[in-house]
Amino acid sequence: MHAHVLASASGRVFAPESVPAADCILVPGARIHADGRPFGMLVDRLQAAHDLFVRGKATRIVLSGLGGGGLGTDEVAAMRRWLEARGVPAAALVDDPAGLRTIDTMRRCRGELGMRSAIVVTNPFHLARCLFLAQHCGLDAHGVEAPLLFDYSTGTLVRNQGREVLARLWAWSEVFVLGRTSQSVGG
Repeated sequence: MHAHVLASASGRVFAPESVPAADCILVPGARIHADGRPFGMLVDRLQAAHDLFVRGKATRIVLSGLGGGGLGTDEVAAMRRWLEARGVPAAALVDDPAGLRTIDTMRRCRGELGMRSAIVVTNPFHLARCLFLAQHCGLDAHGVEAPLLFDYSTGTLVRNQGREVLARLWAWSEVFVLGRTSQSVGG
C-alpha cells in the first residue's frame, strides 16, 4: 500500500522549469501562526507556487485549506495575503476554504472548481500522496517539490516522514477500500 502510493508519483514529479503547464497551481494548506503568518513549510509551498506562476506555468493558483475563522486559523486567507504581498493578482487566486484534508483538496479541485489539470506544489514528504489522490479523483496532476527554505530540526523532518507513512496507508484505504474518490469527479 505504502509503496503503491509512492510509485504513483513516478514520472510525475518535475523541476519547476520543466513541469508541463496546467489549469492551475494547487497549494495544499498547512499550519499558520496565531498572527496569520504561514509557518515555514507553508512558506516553502507558497514560494514555489509563486515562482511557477511567474514562469507562466498556470494562470490561477488554487489555495486549499481551512478557511474562515480567525486570523490564526484561516489558512486560505494567510496564503492569499502572502501571495498578494508578492505581486500575485487577487484575480489569479482561487480560494478553496473546505480543503481540510488532502483528499478533499483533490476532489474539490477537480469537482467543484472544475480544474482538469494541476501542478501540485507541496513539501517533498507530502507530494506522492497528493499525486496519488489527484489521479484517483480524476485530476491530471504533476508535482513540484517545494524546496526547504528553512533550517528544520531533525525531529520535525522525522515526525513529518513518520506521519506521512500512516497518511499514505490511509489514502490507499480511502481509494481502494472505502471508494471515497469515486463520488467526486465532475463532468
